[in-house]
Amino acid sequence: MGYKMGDYPGDRSSSDSPTYRDSTRIVEEKGIGLGEAADAYGDLRSAEEYGYVTRGLKSRHIQFIALGGTIGTGLFLGIGRAFTQAGPLSLFLGYSFTGVAVYAMMMSLGEMATWLPLPGAIPQFCTRYVDGAMGFAVGWNNWYQSSITLCAEISAASLIIQYWNGAQDIDVAAWISLLIVLVIALNTFAVSVYGEAEFIFASIKIITIVGLIIFAIIIDLGGGPTQDRLGFRYWNDPGAMKAYKGTGSAGRFLGFFSVLANATFSYGGVEFVAVAAGEAKDPRRNMPKAIRRVFWRILFFYVLGSLAIGVLIPYNEPLLLGAIEDGAPGGAVSPWVIAIYRAGVPVLPSIINAVILTSASSSANAHLYIGSRYLYALAQCGEAPHVLLKCSKR
Repeated sequence: MGYKMGDYPGDRSSSDSPTYRDSTRIVEEKGIGLGEAADAYGDLRSAEEYGYVTRGLKSRHIQFIALGGTIGTGLFLGIGRAFTQAGPLSLFLGYSFTGVAVYAMMMSLGEMATWLPLPGAIPQFCTRYVDGAMGFAVGWNNWYQSSITLCAEISAASLIIQYWNGAQDIDVAAWISLLIVLVIALNTFAVSVYGEAEFIFASIKIITIVGLIIFAIIIDLGGGPTQDRLGFRYWNDPGAMKAYKGTGSAGRFLGFFSVLANATFSYGGVEFVAVAAGEAKDPRRNMPKAIRRVFWRILFFYVLGSLAIGVLIPYNEPLLLGAIEDGAPGGAVSPWVIAIYRAGVPVLPSIINAVILTSASSSANAHLYIGSRYLYALAQCGEAPHVLLKCSKR
């Protein structure tokens, strides 16, 4: 059974209660980490037996996890299929509408994570505020989703490597094994190592997407090697909205609706910053700052990114359609890479492909971290084996 009301630290907040005084004494005598563990587990013995997570994520780690963490292949590769199915306007609207819903959700989640910054957070919130059954279902389903996405991102990264000449001659199992070792290594050591890795990965993604948007503006206004001013040419021919699985208005609506499913996958993981709240330093101050930055992530990465793709290439671009149909490796199925190729800039495709590779690796790294925290949260709620509560000293 999960914990009931009264078993959570937030339910024992009265300064007159014995539990509060005991927790304060433990913090004074044995440190804040053990005191927080004793408050979560209910007694000092369990805290000393299992240990507790360390608040090792600095402010910049949390800010960059919010801005660029977990962004993987969906934004750079998967968006191409949605674009060819629905057209530029449907793509833009689909990512914009999904962004509004995600932003509203993040404001609510951020408020809860700031008030009660628990490791794993989301399953614990469900158990605490709704029902233990919901916490069980949400926690295990999210863990399963993280596990599957971890495998998908590692598989995608191994295929992306084959974009370069010579990599095709090496068995893909070698690349998969190398990536698995890398991801496990980043999550084996202190949480600050994970934070530094995500800080670097997110920095690369932020610089890249800003650069791509600037590139799109330049090419659209005729500043490329061909000096061809594109404007919104492709919104007129072949059109702004493409009919999908139908004709006329119904087909165009289905095209727009298909984008929503793709956008949901691309936005997936934006809530992970709340899961990391339990290991953030000074979460009362850092979490609100991080959550507010999600707005810029949605605007620049998703909304402006989807708009930029729509003005750079048509949805019936033969190179993109052929790459998707043939299952081409790496950035060959990325609308960004194809747009750069069409613009006549020879070096950028390999650079963007390398960025997509780091994005896939970063997403895999994040999903391994988050999946383990979901299990930890489930164990804290009594909805997973207690052995999963065991933490190393780091």
